[in-house]
Amino acid sequence: MAAAAVTIALIPAVVYIDDDEVASIEPGGEAFDLRDDIAVKLPDPVFVTAYIAEARDGDILTQAALWELYRAEQALRDADAANQLAPDGFPSRPYLVESFDTNSNTPFVGVIGLPDAVERMLRFHPALNTSLAEATDEQVKLALHILLSSPLTSELADQLSTQAERESRTVLGQRIDYWTSPALFLIVIADNDALGGGLNQMGLSVDETVLNKERFARNAQRILRGEQDAYRLWGIAIDSFLEAEEEGTTAGIYVLLTVIAVLAVVGIALRSYWATALTAVGIAMLMVWLKGIVALVGLKGGLINDFLVPIAMVSLGVDFAVHAVRRYREERGHGAMPGPALSFAFAGVLGALTLAALSDGIAFLSNVPSGIEAVTHFGLTAAVAVVSAYVVLGIVVPTALMSIERLGPGARRAPGRRAATLAVFAGAGAAAAAGASVITTLALSEMIGAGLLIATAVGFIALPWLFASTRCASASATASIAPQPAPPVSDGMLPRLVVGLAKQRVAVLAVAGILTVASVFGALQLEASLDVKDFLASDSDFVVSLDKVDEHLGTRSGEGGVVYIQGDLTDPSAIAAVAAFVHSLSKNPYVGKEAGGQPSVFDSNLLDLLARAAGTEAAKRAVAASTGVAITDADGNGVPDTREQLAATYAYATEHGLPLDDRILVYRPDEVRRLLYYHPASGEDHVTTLTVGIPGTREQATVAAAGDALRADLASLAAHPSLSRVGLTGSPFTREAELSATTRTLRTSLPIAAAAALILLALVFRSLRFAVVTVVPIGLVVAWLYGIMYLGGFALNFVTATIGAVSIGVGIDYSIHMTARFREELRRSNTNEEALQRASSGTGTALLASAGSSIVGFAIMGFAPMPVLSTYGILTALMIFLALSAALLVLPPLLTLAAPSRPPLGGVSPRKR
Repeated sequence: MAAAAVTIALIPAVVYIDDDEVASIEPGGEAFDLRDDIAVKLPDPVFVTAYIAEARDGDILTQAALWELYRAEQALRDADAANQLAPDGFPSRPYLVESFDTNSNTPFVGVIGLPDAVERMLRFHPALNTSLAEATDEQVKLALHILLSSPLTSELADQLSTQAERESRTVLGQRIDYWTSPALFLIVIADNDALGGGLNQMGLSVDETVLNKERFARNAQRILRGEQDAYRLWGIAIDSFLEAEEEGTTAGIYVLLTVIAVLAVVGIALRSYWATALTAVGIAMLMVWLKGIVALVGLKGGLINDFLVPIAMVSLGVDFAVHAVRRYREERGHGAMPGPALSFAFAGVLGALTLAALSDGIAFLSNVPSGIEAVTHFGLTAAVAVVSAYVVLGIVVPTALMSIERLGPGARRAPGRRAATLAVFAGAGAAAAAGASVITTLALSEMIGAGLLIATAVGFIALPWLFASTRCASASATASIAPQPAPPVSDGMLPRLVVGLAKQRVAVLAVAGILTVASVFGALQLEASLDVKDFLASDSDFVVSLDKVDEHLGTRSGEGGVVYIQGDLTDPSAIAAVAAFVHSLSKNPYVGKEAGGQPSVFDSNLLDLLARAAGTEAAKRAVAASTGVAITDADGNGVPDTREQLAATYAYATEHGLPLDDRILVYRPDEVRRLLYYHPASGEDHVTTLTVGIPGTREQATVAAAGDALRADLASLAAHPSLSRVGLTGSPFTREAELSATTRTLRTSLPIAAAAALILLALVFRSLRFAVVTVVPIGLVVAWLYGIMYLGGFALNFVTATIGAVSIGVGIDYSIHMTARFREELRRSNTNEEALQRASSGTGTALLASAGSSIVGFAIMGFAPMPVLSTYGILTALMIFLALSAALLVLPPLLTLAAPSRPPLGGVSPRKR
């Protein structure tokens, strides 16, 4: 009743306390410091998304494809003008911005795309004088030739696939470059402040602003797709968090099946409706306890804390329940009545359960000092889950089972076929209802999940209990709870196997050692990786878009790494050093190369602004009229000649923008302030950035190598006396820092957890030998697991790295239970062999049941369509199998080594009672 009261009291916390805040996985460091400085000093006025259109017939540069794309672009602008692009809950207003495209040297509204340029060329070139709607394919090819051969617009070729080809042909009586391309890229520019502001970088952390931007990008994608008759279109990495959210929801059925399978195996192992139903309700209660306590304490969420920790705790909780209930049934099988049987059971197993809970807690709490908020909260959340599982499933469930069995202490007849069939179906119903409560609480609605929990408890516990209490004299009411005789100690394959291997301990330990050495070698080869395919389904739009980018962009460009430059940028020599750095990037193998061969440095930057200021008559007139300083470029390097001229250019442009002519601004003032932090009155250094395209950033090894290469290139720039600070940031490098710090922290937590568990076991066992042999198998499990991960092609990331911590937290329980039972049996056995045989017959069988339930359940999760859940299920099932194997095959030989000297292994003495 007390447990039920606590559960009910926690439901309001689960339902009403806002727990949407996500723990940060940022470890700090230069990449984050620079990113934060950029966010303050160089606020981005625009939100940029990219889209790739691929032709259905192999050539996107045809009249049909370009005309359909042009109509889609116009439809996007029309929808924005009609206030139809806003994410749900946002004000109805236009979000696309009007700006200037430096590739085509023309203004645009919202969308930068080749179809617009072709349309203008067709309309205004005197030799064409038509439109995309009316043009022939030959006229389109001629327009493309004119655009891509003109110095003013040739950079439009960067919007084409790297597989684009050109050949010399005669078209409409002219010899032209005849272009074909399987795909092209489009850019959509929106008002960043209107969408919530902030940086436009892809990382591992999410908030509502990020989600709203993804919703906006999806709205744009939907309109740009149109009918997709001549092409197919994907937004490039526009919706990672929305996609993960949706896949997590669709994968819920596999989580449900996991819980059901776990409970089904529990039911088979314990052969009791009541034990199955109580364990099912206990698991559902555990989710309420976990989420309620976490909400009250104020721990933050995230993928690991909100989803994977609770599911991992199903395994941990089942272990507690199976060991407690099986030991209770063991005592019942020896003839004890329910009350005394529970007392005897707790006397024998509660110490081991408590020790297991303490060691689990220590293993998870070893992550708390990491300094990374997400890892710290992971450790605390998992510790809360351990305590909750220990109380709910280790104590409450067997106590409730004892209370129910008191209803019919005199019943001894086996159940009839009808009652047995009813019990099976009722147990399956309890498992299904509890599984539905679990997945609903975790992924859909806490309130509905709590309602399902209450309904499950009433329908499968309270009502059957009331029925049983009124029919306690009836055999059919009590048959399913009649004591089941325990198997004879000497029977069974498992005890024979365990004892037999213990006799061959030298060979067993030698084989285990060889496997461990090989596994450690493989584990050390594991690399951190963050390929999106490890997290999202391979056929999702998000993953397909990145595959298309790899196919059609290749080494031309890629994700933007940001070079941060701080110092006196009114020094012409400092600007020359920046230009020299950009030129040096042409030799950097990790920097993309544009169609013309120049390094991939994104167009809007300080160097481009200065070149236009020095080379555009309208800009020079405007600066001179406003500041009285004439702008010259005597050496023709595209930079104003003197410090005074640079200062005048900055002062004017940050206030008024930079004009192309009397009507058009090449850079609006807010765009200039995104490129340059210039506040001379404050005395602060100036700040600018360059965004460099890095191909292949899906591979973390590429990001690391690119970072090293870029830092080497930056060395000469950093040495310039007018520059006070240079460095790297941007999505690739913040993501690399997050991943590296997380996996490094979780790796270092393993020895901390092992050492802490060793100290705890030594104190409780009052024996260093037994403590050491109990911890050793878990070290083997971690090594084996990571070794198998290496062989299986897995990589370390934020999810797979947590398996190591869970391995110690969950796996050590198997060794603790085996060691505790062996030490207990030593006191009433004549030989070590007898003690080992009895321990393996009792606790070993319980280990098989608890591990079997978890392995089956998590193996089912391995079929989930979402790779992150599938991987987690496969590795967790594998980890539990390895922990079971180590506890039953490797630990027993170690226990015989650690045990006091006994007569040689041989016959089995009669049990001392």
